[in-house]
Amino acid sequence: MNKHLLLISSAFLLLSRPISAQSLSPTSSDTVRVGGKIYTYVEQMPVFPGGQAALFQTIGQTIIYPTEALQQRLEGRVFVNFVVGSSGKVQDVKISKGAHPLLDNEAMRAVSALPSFTPGKQVGRPVPVAFTLPIVFKLPTNIEQILAERANPTPQSSIATSSDTEAKYPGGPEALLAYLATAPCPEAARAAQVQGRVFVKIKLDSDGRITEAKPLASPNATQLVNGKSRATTEALNKVLEQTAIQWVAAMPAWIPARKNGAAVASYSITLPVVFGPSLVATEKVYPYADQMPVFKNPVEAGGLQASIQRAATYPPQAMRNKVQGTVYVYFVVNEVGTLEQAQIISSPSSELDASVLAAIRSQSAAITPAQHQGKPVKVFYVMPFNFRMI
Repeated sequence: MNKHLLLISSAFLLLSRPISAQSLSPTSSDTVRVGGKIYTYVEQMPVFPGGQAALFQTIGQTIIYPTEALQQRLEGRVFVNFVVGSSGKVQDVKISKGAHPLLDNEAMRAVSALPSFTPGKQVGRPVPVAFTLPIVFKLPTNIEQILAERANPTPQSSIATSSDTEAKYPGGPEALLAYLATAPCPEAARAAQVQGRVFVKIKLDSDGRITEAKPLASPNATQLVNGKSRATTEALNKVLEQTAIQWVAAMPAWIPARKNGAAVASYSITLPVVFGPSLVATEKVYPYADQMPVFKNPVEAGGLQASIQRAATYPPQAMRNKVQGTVYVYFVVNEVGTLEQAQIISSPSSELDASVLAAIRSQSAAITPAQHQGKPVKVFYVMPFNFRMI
């Protein structure tokens, strides 16, 4: 194994995943014909979102070591052939050299679920290109623990079993931040010197595809009028909303969330699309990280959201006025675990806002802050808090 391949294998070992991927390479044949010419080398090769390292990370996060394969102590290398079509979609996935049907099928499933590449080009035109991807299944050291968790997936065993994962953007949170930051600012918004965010709630299906994208609330933005900052007009808000929705809806498919090893059919997440150079240039606040913040007694207490909800008292004036509904709030957990930058996104009444913000300020700092690539980072949350009169 050459030095490059060794470094890649080491990276996957650090992820503590029971799988590693070696370098992506074109198929050995010069040309393959499947309803037309399929290239192996072109002037501009296909590019996976985030690059080759992101491809390996995506495969490592997508594959779930089959339970039966763990029980039978199966491991080995599977060679998967596939074509990146002229549209960038992965197609014609097949096994060129297998290890065992259980491992082969999982490798094919993971490759078939990959999001679209930037297609390859020959003489300036997009063309299909064939590749071979070797995927190595290596038995983890904690086989018995994984099998026990899968057999009894109770919340008491852990916050999430080894087969439970949240949805991930291809290329990781860095790539997601970069995509959101490059949303085109509409000409009308640029002329009005608009600064602000549009929070877009998306739903993902079991393939990680976006099935719905809609604004969580009216844009939280300002415009400059006669040298003074004012709230944006309704017309500008509509333009910002439409641009944000179109930009988010056009992003590639995500790596789907998994529960007990199965892809989650409906998964929701809220993302902020930022407009205005001063906001885009601010420090990084990640939507998720390799390791999210850890708070005291997360299982027993029902999690951070439940803790904040319990601390948010129903204001007497709001009860007298029979005000009820859901307050959505954005906040950040910083590098030392402290909650900060709390901001109301939408609310049925300002009478409830102060209670939610006070509840967030009352929370103890995380025991362990978020960690990304071995370093503490800031992460944001968008949470709903319900006020209902009994």
